[in-house]
Formats: sequence, C-alpha cells, structure tokens
Amino acid sequence: MSFDYPIVYEDRNALRTSRWSLTGLNSKDAGNTAAGWLWVRFVTVGATMTVSLYKDAALASKVAEGSASIASVDGAAVKIALAASNSSGIGGELWLEEYIQDPAAAAPMLASLCVDADLAEEFQDLTSLPATIYDATGGMARFCWAASRKVLLLVGQMFTGQLGGSGAPEHRHQAGADRSLPDFRRLAAPDQLKDAAVHWALMLAFASCVERATETLYSARRDYHDAMRRECISAWNLAFNSDPDDDSDADRRQGVGSVTPTRM
Repeated sequence: MSFDYPIVYEDRNALRTSRWSLTGLNSKDAGNTAAGWLWVRFVTVGATMTVSLYKDAALASKVAEGSASIASVDGAAVKIALAASNSSGIGGELWLEEYIQDPAAAAPMLASLCVDADLAEEFQDLTSLPATIYDATGGMARFCWAASRKVLLLVGQMFTGQLGGSGAPEHRHQAGADRSLPDFRRLAAPDQLKDAAVHWALMLAFASCVERATETLYSARRDYHDAMRRECISAWNLAFNSDPDDDSDADRRQGVGSVTPTRM
C-alpha cells in the first residue's frame, strides 16, 4: 500500500519536489509518524543530495533516507528512492524537479489528515473491528490514507483558484510535474480538513464490514459517518496561504459556497 498524496511544506525558493510515494506507514498511536506528520531534510554534498525523513521536528528519530546524484536536475527531474531507517518500515520515492540550494530548515510533511487517535474520538473500540479492517500492525492506516486522498482530491476540485491550479496532485506515474497542478502547501491549516477525513475513513471502514442487504450495526454506523462527512464538507471555511514561500502575506479564507443534496 502506498500513499501518494503527502503535503510537503518545502521552501520552493530553494527546491521543488514532486510525485512523492510513501509505503509502510501505520496510523497507530505508537506508529512511525507523529500523528500523521513527518519532517524532511535535504542535504547536498557535491552533486549528491540526501533526503532524510524524521518522526520529530528535532530530527532525532530518522525513519527513512535516500540519496541520488542531482547533476542533471537542470535538464530533467531526478528520482530519489527512500529506504527505511531504524527499522521504521517506511520506504518510498520522490522526484527532485528544481534545485537552487538546500533549504535552511527541515520541511514538515503531512502524510495523513487523520490517524487512529482521531478515529477513536468517534469510535473508541477500533480493535474490536474485524481483522480485515483493523490491522494489528498498521491499525486503520489504509482507511486513513484513503480518506486523506479523497479529501484532498475533493479540495482540489472545489478550491481550484485558491490552490493555484486545476486537476489532481502530481502522481508518481507521470512523466513530469505540471506547474498548473494545485499547490496543497497553500492549505494554511490542514487540521480544518481532519473532521471530514475522520468521518470519511470510518464510513469506508464500516462500509467494508457490510455484507448483507438488511440493516446492521455496521451499516447504521456507515450511514451516520457518511452524513457527518457531508456535514463537515458543507461547513468548510478554509484558510489559504496565497504564497506559502512568504509568510508575510495574510491568509485568505474561503467557504465551499455549495449545497450537497441528499436523497430522502
């Protein structure tokens, strides 16, 4: 399972990356992220760049790392593969599109909008769910990642102007980054999307438990979280940073300005 939609709050006055794909993430309380967050450090020596991922802002707990020569980055994007560090289980890849200099500080990366602790606020007994839903190793990871992807794709459709581009985020199977794609770094407060992601994840989880046409506890919970998901989306009034590389400008707020019909 790979997660292809992390938000990397990198300084694009220094460099630009794209097409991130992370594997081995888990969403449990003692997992390999800090409640869905990681920190990325870029260090270049000569023509070799090393990208390191950490679980903490102090850069004390490394979870993945990879290196590649960036001598040709001016002519074409350079792929950097990531391998797990300290038995974290995290791997993946990214592409370096542009390089000017190493950023002065590590960049925070939001790998998932929600984790198990967030879901537990709505349904405390996650471990009672079937083993096909709650994974002993990864927790509710696949539903957290799926919900995060769906929320970000929806935000990209609804707030095209505020995000600076149309379409979906760049995907690792693309030949190159498209500068017209949305810049999710402009989401100044991504926690505003958390509630919708939580209900979306739980809706998907309970829907996976439903095997009969008749109403069950799982189908009732599915329908409840679907309704709450729609309510959260209709209440969005999101803050956007028009230039995420310059924090001196004021954030802008934008509501959805739409009504989601429900068939009765």
